[in-house]
Amino acid sequence: MTWLKLPHDTATPELTNASRRWNDQGRPVPAVLAPMKLNLRAMRSVMLMNSAVTFGGSSLGRALEERVAVTVSALNECFY
Repeated sequence: MTWLKLPHDTATPELTNASRRWNDQGRPVPAVLAPMKLNLRAMRSVMLMNSAVTFGGSSLGRALEERVAVTVSALNECFY
């Protein structure tokens, strides 16, 4: 349990916008990113970096890259 007081995903218009990708699916911001809600610039930077290094760096195409990521996560018993 964290001791940080984290704002709700819709506490401000900026936070609502940053949280939209999860909230549109009825989910909260993932726990690994939730502390960054205190610094939206950091949160956006991490999300952009994650996207840049995770997808598009190969000739496999996004769909196959997604399947590889899900398979590796499953093999590692890690929720993706």
